[in-house]
Amino acid sequence: MSKNYNHCLFVFLLLSSLFANAQVVSKKITQNWQFTKQSDNKWYPAKVPGEVHLDLLRNKLIDDPFYRDNEKKLQWIEKEDWNYKTIFDVSSALLANKNLDLVFDGLDTYAEVYLNNKLVLKADNMFRQWKANVKGLLKAKGNQLVVKFKSAQNKVDALAKTDVPFIIPDNARAYVRKAQFHFGWDWGPKLTGVGIWKEVRLEAYQNKPVEKKFVAPVKTELIQEADEHGASFYFKIDGKPVYMKGANYIPADAFVTRTTKADYRKLLMMAKDANMNMLRVWGGGIYENDDFYDLCDSLGIYVWQDFMFAGQMVPGEDAFFENVKQEVKYQVKRLRHHKSIVLWCGNNEIDEAWNRWGWQKQFNINQKDSVKLWTN
Repeated sequence: MSKNYNHCLFVFLLLSSLFANAQVVSKKITQNWQFTKQSDNKWYPAKVPGEVHLDLLRNKLIDDPFYRDNEKKLQWIEKEDWNYKTIFDVSSALLANKNLDLVFDGLDTYAEVYLNNKLVLKADNMFRQWKANVKGLLKAKGNQLVVKFKSAQNKVDALAKTDVPFIIPDNARAYVRKAQFHFGWDWGPKLTGVGIWKEVRLEAYQNKPVEKKFVAPVKTELIQEADEHGASFYFKIDGKPVYMKGANYIPADAFVTRTTKADYRKLLMMAKDANMNMLRVWGGGIYENDDFYDLCDSLGIYVWQDFMFAGQMVPGEDAFFENVKQEVKYQVKRLRHHKSIVLWCGNNEIDEAWNRWGWQKQFNINQKDSVKLWTN
C-alpha cells in the first residue's frame, strides 16, 4: 500500500511539475506605439491593434474616408510604406524563462519586424500568426520593436505588370494574402492599408506547451439528392434535417479593427430577431474575431465559414500553396472548438466565375486547356 502510494505521489508531482513548466505567461505589447510614413519620418501616436487609415484619422492627418469623395482623395495612402515602433520593458521573472516568443496574431500584410535593431521575422500573409523566439535579444529596459510595412497595392501593381504564367482576370490581387475587399468591392470602398491589426505579445515558458485537443461528437452532413426538378441542398445536424435561414456576412466595418464586441452583438441579435439561424462568413473578408464566433455559439447561430478566396483564380505556385497551407492550419486550429461552425467552404464564387463569367471565352481557352488549368 505504501509503495503504491509513494509511486502515485511521485507521478502526481512529476506531472504537476511538467504542467507548471509548460504554462505560458503572456505580456501584451499595446502601449507607446507610434507610426510614420517612411518617406518623411515624422512620428505620430498609433493604436495597436489598429490600422494606418484609423491612425491617420485619429491624428487629424486625413478627413473621414466615408465622407463625399474622400475615398478617392486618400488613395495615396495605399502607395506608401509605413513604419510602426514602440519601446517596452520586460520583468526579470519573464526574462528568467527558457523560452521567450514574440507573437503577432495579425500583420497586414508585407512586414519586416526588428527587435533591438535585429530582423526577427518577415510576414507576407494577413491571416497567419507570426512568431519568433527572441530569448537572446530581450533586455530588462528599453526594448525597441519596429515593424516596417511595404505597400500591398504596390505589390499588386508590380505583379500585374509581370509576365506571370497564370491567367488571372481582373488584377493580381489574388497573389496577396490580404482581405480582398481592401482592394475595393461593389459594396464598399477601396482602402488598401497596412497595420498591426491583431494582438502582439511576448509569450514566456519553460517547456513547449502541450497542444490542446478538441473533440466534439457532432456530425454535420450536406445533403444533395437528385430528383426530377434538380437536387436538394440542406444540412443534417446529428442526423436531423435542419432548415437554414440566414444571410451572407461581410465585415461589419471597412476598418475591421474598430468593430467591437458590442457591434457584433447588435448585428447578431438582429439576425436572431429575424429568425435567422445561419450566417455565411464571406470569403472576401476576414476570418472573424473570436467575439463573433463566441456570440454565434451562445446565440445558436450556425456559421458557414468560407476560406478567404473570392472571385479570382488563385496562383498555382508551390510557395503560394505553402503560405495558404500554413494559414489554413492556423485558422482551423484557432476556430475548431466553436460549435457554431458547421461547414468550411473553399472559396467565394471561384468555380462559378471560371465556368459562368466568360473568362474562358475572354482568354480564348478551349475545353482541354480549361480542364488542365483548373486541375493544376
